[in-house]
Amino acid sequence: MLRHITVRDFAIIDHLELSLGAGMTALTGETGAGKSILIDVIGLLLGDRADAASVRDGTAQADLSAEFELRPGHPTGAWLRGEALAELADDPDTTHVLLRRVITAQGKSRAWINGRPVTVAQLKTVGKWLVDIHGQHAHQQLLQRPAQRALLDGFVAVDVRREVTAAHAELQATSGRLDTARERLASASDRLDLLRFQAAEIRELGPHEGEFEEIAGEQTRLAHAAEVLGALQAAHQAIDDDAGIDPGLGQVLAGLQKAARHDSRVEPVLELLESARIQVQEAGDQLRRMADRIEINPERLAEVDARVAAYLRLARKHRTNPDALPGLLHAMEAEQKELDAGDAAVAALEQDLAAAQARYDRAAEALSQARRAAAARLDPAVTETMQELGMTGGQFRIELQERPDEAGPQGRDRIEFLVSANPGSSPQPLARVASGGELSRIGLALQVLASAEQAADSLIFDEVDSGISGAVAEVVGRKLRALGARYQVLCVTHLPQVAAQAHCQFQVSKYRGRDHARTEITRLAPGDRIEAVARMLGGVTLTERSLEHAREMLEAAAGEPAGTERAS
Repeated sequence: MLRHITVRDFAIIDHLELSLGAGMTALTGETGAGKSILIDVIGLLLGDRADAASVRDGTAQADLSAEFELRPGHPTGAWLRGEALAELADDPDTTHVLLRRVITAQGKSRAWINGRPVTVAQLKTVGKWLVDIHGQHAHQQLLQRPAQRALLDGFVAVDVRREVTAAHAELQATSGRLDTARERLASASDRLDLLRFQAAEIRELGPHEGEFEEIAGEQTRLAHAAEVLGALQAAHQAIDDDAGIDPGLGQVLAGLQKAARHDSRVEPVLELLESARIQVQEAGDQLRRMADRIEINPERLAEVDARVAAYLRLARKHRTNPDALPGLLHAMEAEQKELDAGDAAVAALEQDLAAAQARYDRAAEALSQARRAAAARLDPAVTETMQELGMTGGQFRIELQERPDEAGPQGRDRIEFLVSANPGSSPQPLARVASGGELSRIGLALQVLASAEQAADSLIFDEVDSGISGAVAEVVGRKLRALGARYQVLCVTHLPQVAAQAHCQFQVSKYRGRDHARTEITRLAPGDRIEAVARMLGGVTLTERSLEHAREMLEAAAGEPAGTERAS
């Protein structure tokens, strides 16, 4: 659950620290005080889109952080360890997760989980397991069929839905491959003729890997053989002739050897020259051997010239490199083989498509059955809640129609929520018969029921009680309080009947200065709650009657005298 929130320089909050506990917590305050700012903060920490408008005027950045306490076995712990984001990588029961996000005045943002930099996508992933947020306009989405399907699917096992999505993806991919194979087969005749001609032309050359580089080198050597031979012979002659380098060095060495007998300082120079003469002699031997091996062969040069020219001609024709011709021939032969077997390939893909269709049909049918079972549970549950919320005699029903022509990754069911607001009337589509107040009550009933099915330990309701009042509001409050027995519930509300049901209450206040406004959120002591609820009941002026009424509401909600509070 959400344990602690710290906010700096966000919107009209300069600095705020809140500690939250279990049960139901109400956020109350005057209209325009900024009751939903805290919800915005949590949304940003869970990956909502950020912009520069979030940063308090005159500051460089907004800094938001939240600490969550995880129950044993919570899926977030395993995910954190898998992403190397756990506090201790080898801790099998990660108990805390710290989220932080910084938004600059330029609109850029950075995020961290447990002190390690992460992406916004990672925040979104972990956010789905930590908090379930129901916005104040969520009931309006119920008028849209995709939202109705998504809500119903919240009561269906995830693996059943994933199997349909995977089967549909496989079906689409197989269908695409079959279409490609059929198109290829239709144009295979012309393509086969071209491939046979081109492959035969390259095959006649008979290229093999690395050959072009070899013959290109040989061509260069043969073309310049006479020039190289002349240079080698001239160099060898310059070394070995009577007046050459070697005899000359011999004479120099003889004179220096005599001088060295009389002056030892000559010896280092003598050693250098002796070493040089040895290397000159070795170079002369190598030059002689190389010259002996050089062959001037016009016939071989002509053969090599012709082969290199053939390589270059085909390479230009096929717009490739000469040394790529062997690979090109291999690819042509493979494509030719594939096209030759086109009929068999199409037949095989048709079988694959039939198998993929069968898998999708099984998965879609399993999803339809799971949806029907979920609808059978939801219909009476929502209908019962409608009676409690003041829609006496009303009825709710989910209608499912299998539409194979609309089959997709979410199955092939057309889902529509039906409702009758009055006794005796037949259920009609929600958008046709429900008024704004009725729609909000049905939406709230569905949200409360859906929350019981989700994995998050913290539930947030942002003014979902709009459009209701009186006894119905008290019922809404009791239902939210009942959820607080299993989850941490944070509710932004303007209704005293709902606020009184909370285990604890925070007051949101806006203070206006000369140059700027700021919002503060204060946890109310039990005695202060009586006054806060009384103001929600009676306005600015407090009377003994409104205070007594508020005290009675708080005592009735808690089942104990006002002035006590559930521990966090």
